[in-house]
Amino acid sequence: MIAYLIHRGTVVSRASRFVFAYLGILQEPVQVALKSMDRETSERPAKRVRQACEPCRRKKAKCPGEQPICSLCARLRQQCEYAGERRTSSVNNVAPLEDSAAAFPAELGASHLLEHRLGSIESKMGKLLDALGKQNHGPQGQNLAASDSTLPPVIGGSAASARLNSLTPLPAWAKVVSIAELYLSYCESQPLPLFHRGSFLESLGTRDPEIIYAILALSIRFAEDQYLDVNDLIARINGYTEVARSLVMKRVSEGPVELSTLQALCLLSLVDFTSGDTHRSNIHSSLAMNLAQCANLGLESNANISSVTREERRRCFWSICLLKRLHGTEFDYADSRDSSFPPFPESPSVPPLISPSNNAPDASRSTDLQDQGIIAYVIILSEVFAKTARYVSRHGKPSQIPPWSAQSEYSKIITLQMDLETHMPYIHRFKSVNLSGRTPEELQENRAYWGPFFLNQFLYHTNLCLLNHPLLLSLSLRNFRSSIPEIFLQHTSDLISSHTTWIIHFINYFEEKSFVVSDPLLGYSAAVVATIELQLSFTEKIVIREEKRERFTKCVRFVQTLGQKWPHMAKLADRLQMLEGAVSASYQPESGAQNKSLLIDLSRFWEILEYSSNSDGDSARRMFGDSLYCEPPAFTAEVSQTSPLPEPTRINSEQGVAYTPSSNHELQIPFLAGPQGTTASMGSPRPTDLLADEFSILATSFFSQGQEFLRTGDNREGFGNF
Repeated sequence: MIAYLIHRGTVVSRASRFVFAYLGILQEPVQVALKSMDRETSERPAKRVRQACEPCRRKKAKCPGEQPICSLCARLRQQCEYAGERRTSSVNNVAPLEDSAAAFPAELGASHLLEHRLGSIESKMGKLLDALGKQNHGPQGQNLAASDSTLPPVIGGSAASARLNSLTPLPAWAKVVSIAELYLSYCESQPLPLFHRGSFLESLGTRDPEIIYAILALSIRFAEDQYLDVNDLIARINGYTEVARSLVMKRVSEGPVELSTLQALCLLSLVDFTSGDTHRSNIHSSLAMNLAQCANLGLESNANISSVTREERRRCFWSICLLKRLHGTEFDYADSRDSSFPPFPESPSVPPLISPSNNAPDASRSTDLQDQGIIAYVIILSEVFAKTARYVSRHGKPSQIPPWSAQSEYSKIITLQMDLETHMPYIHRFKSVNLSGRTPEELQENRAYWGPFFLNQFLYHTNLCLLNHPLLLSLSLRNFRSSIPEIFLQHTSDLISSHTTWIIHFINYFEEKSFVVSDPLLGYSAAVVATIELQLSFTEKIVIREEKRERFTKCVRFVQTLGQKWPHMAKLADRLQMLEGAVSASYQPESGAQNKSLLIDLSRFWEILEYSSNSDGDSARRMFGDSLYCEPPAFTAEVSQTSPLPEPTRINSEQGVAYTPSSNHELQIPFLAGPQGTTASMGSPRPTDLLADEFSILATSFFSQGQEFLRTGDNREGFGNF
């Protein structure tokens, strides 16, 4: 046999030598023969392959060129096909060694037959080594190795990729498919519309392995039967994430970068963000954005590609834009080169009513507006959300332009949202979809539509709650206290009252219909409302106080429920409870209270209101080394005299026109607030207004805001029919 190989000049691969060595075949005579073969081969120039197969071309690997199947594809157990001929081979069902001669034409010779046999042996040996490795990792490893199969027939062109991390193998393929189904139900378009829903499961086996691992990392939290406890879940998520990350980074560094690379980066960014690693999440999303721009993903490709591939290119592009916007970064692709962008992704239509009720939508209100789909309107509204997030990040920094001016940032964002609402067709508005007539089964069955619909509604109301947040307004209006228009006070009070009530209404609706909310952004919206309800609950009016406390508790409970799946939501719920404890300890309603000088650390509010910074405080420490990491600055806050905003004039049905003038809270000596909001020793007075410092606020002034922004009643019919 060896003499024949030397005569034919066939090069035995390194992997083949490994197999021989492992089996004890490479004794000294054989090793001498192999060295002789290497010398002979190196002296003879290599023949140029006329045409490489498609898998080798994609990987930029040197293709041996055998047809119908090259030896490299045979060893890797992948489909081998040549452009224009569609000649494939079923490498996964390799014939027994004694029958495999028929798989090759006679002109290819016995040497190629041997290579084919060696490829089969390599594959079986790899599986054997994997099984042995899993048994050496204790009970957990044995648990993971219990699956009957770890790969579909073909996955990403290479079975070897699943063995990159022997500690984190794929589950049985049937379990992978079941988790992918959960991804479609609870993650797709909630919020990112990454994949073509109709062909997603069918094409799952042919997708690159980094996609499979990233989907598992994001979706396994919804598969309670796939993990033992919380620690096991965290270990599996981390394992799948690291394998996906290593595969993606290898693609980026070595190439070729494919559409799947960008899709996996989006999924990894979501996983990291929801785990509190916001720095790494931002790196992944920014890398995806840069790669998309370099690849001109925003331009419609003129290549002859399938409709599914074209659709996934569009969905990937808009998912990257949506990801950046929802995480607080303004991005308008229209401002980039050529001012071009692809069409919006395809969207599911509004599910028809199973049992039409008396509250069925009025068909006469249909407009001639072109319906771009519910996903398109989520993407459009995300532009306002990004601008609002930037507005919040300014922490109410005063400006020379009052918020009621048309040139102010506040007015521009409000105007943009109202303008976008005029382009929203009636079919996707609250009244049209008739939520009250929907059954729980119908809602669950049509999550493909209801997920984006609820996200759209929450984005709309959250924008207005943030823009009119009492705390932000009191900070931004500190330079205009003597000249605030009465209509502006009424305007902001009405908006806060209406849109917080809408968020509460949807939370009640989810409980009533047993609808499982999976989009973490909805939890952030509830947290924003919770901070407002908490502030409004500090009033001497018992009825209002109890109502607001109940609404605050409802919001916190909603965030806690989402925290069972998303770690950053659990942390957000903890922050809300700590905020409640801090402000409750500072509030003394008795007129003779002596501790009116207690301060509230406003950083507790910012870490809730700023969604993109809602992360683990050690995120930067985990990301950067000693040469880059820098401790965050420690702030001290100094306060002095202040006064609350005036109360808008209201008509009271019992007393006629009611107006309560605001009182000033005078302090002769300022107090210093430490980094954690604790009161330090008295320092020398400084002529600085209390609200000029963004990190603390006098407790009495904060609580008095609850009086000015309260209304006698909430009317849900007036607003929110977006």
